[in-house]
Amino acid sequence: MKEVKEPSSTISVLRPTLPQVKRGVCYLLFAFEIGLSIDLDVASRKIKLSSERMKFRKNSRAPKHFDYDPPPLRIAQHGEQMNVGKFFTRPQADLTFFDFGGCSVCYEIEVAGPLSHLIELSEVLYDNAHLIADARQRVSGVLAELGEAVSRPNLNESMEDFTVFHIEALEGDVQPLGLMKEYPRELARILRAESDELGHEEVNEATSARTSYSLHDCAIVDWNSGIFLGENAQDFVAVMEFCNVELLEMRFLDEQLDDHLAQAYQILITGKKGGTDLSKVARLQVDSVILYEAVENALKLLGDQYLARVYSLASAKFHLPDWNASILRKLDTLDSIYNKMSDKATQKRSETLEWVVIILIAFECVWSIGETFLKH
Repeated sequence: MKEVKEPSSTISVLRPTLPQVKRGVCYLLFAFEIGLSIDLDVASRKIKLSSERMKFRKNSRAPKHFDYDPPPLRIAQHGEQMNVGKFFTRPQADLTFFDFGGCSVCYEIEVAGPLSHLIELSEVLYDNAHLIADARQRVSGVLAELGEAVSRPNLNESMEDFTVFHIEALEGDVQPLGLMKEYPRELARILRAESDELGHEEVNEATSARTSYSLHDCAIVDWNSGIFLGENAQDFVAVMEFCNVELLEMRFLDEQLDDHLAQAYQILITGKKGGTDLSKVARLQVDSVILYEAVENALKLLGDQYLARVYSLASAKFHLPDWNASILRKLDTLDSIYNKMSDKATQKRSETLEWVVIILIAFECVWSIGETFLKH
């Protein structure tokens, strides 16, 4: 887990004239694991709140086959504004449910004022216990309402959070893209939720993963948060939301596989139930593969080069390839244990069959000898 930091009461030395954010939105994303899978069609019928099946807005041109598969279910929950430092959340939170058992809660905060305010806001949002508790409570309430729509429901303790700062317009003649050239240090501090000045190498590292679709926008991705400069950030936010959920699912699956491997190994060396133990290991294996495949196939990025680049940048920052490699190794190990147990069970059946044949032959010989003896 991240180390909890108290928000600093002061901001370290900033340039005397920072640009003013005229219009922007901060998206707070919290990911939770709530079950093995979700029947989204059944869930949409059970939810009493307004809901919709999500699709990408496709502000950039993309082929028809590019989208979620299947489209996740998003519901809107209205409520009271929540105080976050100098800012307030909008009186609504969006909950997005994915068929592989993941859920994302999104809060929005309208941002305006000096760029220094975003640095302060970033600090306040870092591991904000109040927001995390509220998000978990919302998910728990909806989970109870979903009922049988969720297979093996269980709100896991693990959670992943991510923040997207959308700077759409600035005061005066300053263009959003100009921030990347003129104020990289301030942007790096927003991304890293740091009150102190960062070194040159850290600034470069924080702002290195970036891409653009046009001359009027720029997307920057870091491990803790992302910044979108320009208009139409919805697709960028959607990709980051999915990546945040995917990271949680990969972490969850990796931990689950550790438990499955421990159980399977214990069964391998001590099991005496034969087919029962083999079925148990097979179920552990199937559950893991189903979850892995569902997460891997949920988002189709083929054909959209821009969003594919965004996803690739996020994957690298979240170390998703490393998680993926670890999971595949453990799946292979679980498969190896299953094969060993299967071979062992087959060998036992063969030995048992051999003994049955031997006993039958011996019985037949004894029977023949007995009949011969009786005749004489």
